[in-house]
Amino acid sequence: MNHRSLSWFCAYLLLGTLIAGCSWVPGFSKKDTETSPQALYADATQLYEKKKYERAAEAFRRFKEEYPLSDLTPLVEVRLADSLFYDKKYAEAFIQYQEFKKLHPIHPEIPYATYQMAMCHFKQILSIDRDQAQTEKAIELFRFTAENYPQSPYAEQARGKIVYCQRHLADHEFYIGNFYFRMKKYRAALARFEGILRKYPDSGLEKKIQPLIETCRKELAKEGKNRQAREIPGPRPWRMA
Repeated sequence: MNHRSLSWFCAYLLLGTLIAGCSWVPGFSKKDTETSPQALYADATQLYEKKKYERAAEAFRRFKEEYPLSDLTPLVEVRLADSLFYDKKYAEAFIQYQEFKKLHPIHPEIPYATYQMAMCHFKQILSIDRDQAQTEKAIELFRFTAENYPQSPYAEQARGKIVYCQRHLADHEFYIGNFYFRMKKYRAALARFEGILRKYPDSGLEKKIQPLIETCRKELAKEGKNRQAREIPGPRPWRMA
């Protein structure tokens, strides 16, 4: 190898060393090319506070991947779920809150995560003319929050949401009952109306329901009499022997 080739070889070797590490250069550290956990968390939190939830979720995910054993990771997991929640990705947020609870069962944020799981269902509640599975699931988790974390600030909120959900279910039942009533299917309507008074006594619908119940009972009584009249055989015609 001649002198010129040797010079080029040394130059390429130096460049490769700088790219690979550079830690031997005075005043330069490998850490300078990386983001610290605190800095990454601060950046993600700033995006979250600015309501840039999609970008915040990406940043929190990056934190989890790069620093899975950090002391900040549990809080990052909650904030990731929050970012998804406020981005209206309720199904994904529910999974993240659920995963957080499994990984950190005694963490101080568990009551909050449980309440937020209920809120994921709450935000997906449909109008009273639609299926109410989300309403029932929300009640179940709100009740769990109130009963298992009574000293948390979320217990009272959960109880308030339960009242709202139960009224929504009552309105749903009334909607169906009223539909049957208008179709003159009084037996089905009566069952719905009486069920509301039994299951949701504080719904505030009693004044609307009582007159309908009375009408249903009168109409059913009429139907019963008409049915009996049709079933009673008339006098047999007299025939000569």
